Amino acid sequence: MVVVLVFLLWAVIGLTGYFNVSTSNNTSTTEYNISDSTFKISDWWECLNKTNDSIIFDNWNGMPYANQGRGKKRINLTVTQYSTKFTYESNYQDLITSPDNLKVLNNTNLSIGGIEVKFINSTDPNSSNTYQFYYFQKNGKYYSINISGEAYAVNELLGDAIKNSLETIISTIN
Repeated sequence: MVVVLVFLLWAVIGLTGYFNVSTSNNTSTTEYNISDSTFKISDWWECLNKTNDSIIFDNWNGMPYANQGRGKKRINLTVTQYSTKFTYESNYQDLITSPDNLKVLNNTNLSIGGIEVKFINSTDPNSSNTYQFYYFQKNGKYYSINISGEAYAVNELLGDAIKNSLETIISTIN
């Protein structure tokens, strides 16, 4: 009887910790800069490549569920600052009208952290990858956040973690 109670208590504590880790918003952040802007992103995103106007991250090491359930699927997140409104608008229009090898599923306006965001959801018809593009203006500057990866990982398995990442970036970028 004592062994059963100890096992049940151990299981409840273990599962509670597991679910707290996977749904927690209490992750630490790191500050990055692009062009003349700074922003914060959760520490479980790893910087892969940085230029003056963009940074590419992936989730390979520490994102919630990083090694559980997604096999070897990787999600990339790119933050870009555009030097002009024209470049920003041109890039956005190109994605809507003639995306390279992508099928646009929908485009809509969202509000994330009080900022109006132009959202494009697309897929690669030759693979199981999905591509999400978020375009927004803040403080007179123009940005995009692009997320790409296997559809299940992006849309379902890591959907909440991605949403939290978007909110953190958009609310802290200046």
